[in-house]
Amino acid sequence: MTKKRMEMTRRQLAQSLAALGLTAASASSIAGVWGSKAFAKDARYKIAFANLTEAAELFVQLGDGIEAAAEKAKIELRRYDNKFDSQTTLRNAQLMVQDQPNLILEYNGVEGIGPALERVFQTASIPFIAINVTVPGGHWFNLVNKDLGSDTARAVVKVAQKKGWSADDTTVIIAQSAGAGDEVNDCVRYFYITAAELMGMPAVAPGDINPLTTTISKNGIQVDGKGALEASYTAVKNVIQTLPQDRKILVYAVNDDSAIGAWRALQEAGRAENTLVAGLGGSSAALKELRTNPSWVAEGSTFVSQWGQFLIAMAVAILEGAQPPKLTKCPQVVLTPENINTFYTADDKIIQLPPLDDTNGYLAKAGVLQLFNNVQGLK
Repeated sequence: MTKKRMEMTRRQLAQSLAALGLTAASASSIAGVWGSKAFAKDARYKIAFANLTEAAELFVQLGDGIEAAAEKAKIELRRYDNKFDSQTTLRNAQLMVQDQPNLILEYNGVEGIGPALERVFQTASIPFIAINVTVPGGHWFNLVNKDLGSDTARAVVKVAQKKGWSADDTTVIIAQSAGAGDEVNDCVRYFYITAAELMGMPAVAPGDINPLTTTISKNGIQVDGKGALEASYTAVKNVIQTLPQDRKILVYAVNDDSAIGAWRALQEAGRAENTLVAGLGGSSAALKELRTNPSWVAEGSTFVSQWGQFLIAMAVAILEGAQPPKLTKCPQVVLTPENINTFYTADDKIIQLPPLDDTNGYLAKAGVLQLFNNVQGLK
């Protein structure tokens, strides 16, 4: 692999992790190439799954989760590796339709080839689900960053107001990842919008918080943390020099690496007592902060390792006649010190998933989720 190709792959991986609200540490590289795999004798359906890559642990875990869910639901599954590569992705699309599955799960990470994938799948008249990144003509499964941002703001502002903080003495700092796109940055964008509404800060339109925005309002600052710890540390370290030492600060970032970097900058500057932080991703490091650090008051989790059971349930529901909404939401929740033990053990193992909602409630009829007995409120 050339140096240019390696750098491109790392950049693509970082962007894809940011799109999941996750960190680089969540996806350490592994050796080897994954081939297609089939199993589940006497299967009621046949599904093909093209993974974004099989060269990073996080995505291998996602694929393994889909396999485990398929096996439990008696679904035959064939697995393909898109390798972050456009030609490989399109070749896999052709291979999948030649195998004539009942449905395709497509995780594409290459910009611009969505219409080509749509043509391949629609020519073969095979329904498909696009994971995380939309593909024209397909059903869509993803997290909702807007909801995560708004829900996190509600949790953080609740704590701030209990402390007596107000718009008169509080600044919101959000750490975007400018290169990751609007959907990813909706989390920080709507964090400010919701916090401003709840605390009486100046309101701004969503479009006014864009990749070039630095000063949002007299109460809001945006930095580009690039979804990375060091970049976020440096960006926040620089910007807090413009704020009075006694200023109260609410901090939120697109993922946990970025939030941890921002927190370290504030801590080193002696501002920990006047800071409230929230992360996104549910990493072990962030869960530890939520349990032990009184300034870390909220943490968004999207339970990526459990997406498999939702995707298989979605596939079965579609094959049995369901008409999904535009977006089927993944399991996601904002954790606080009060509810973390409902969802995670002390050693960060998942106990249960949050309840279904209006976007994914139809999955219950497929009967797949009940096989796992881990969705809150679902019998």
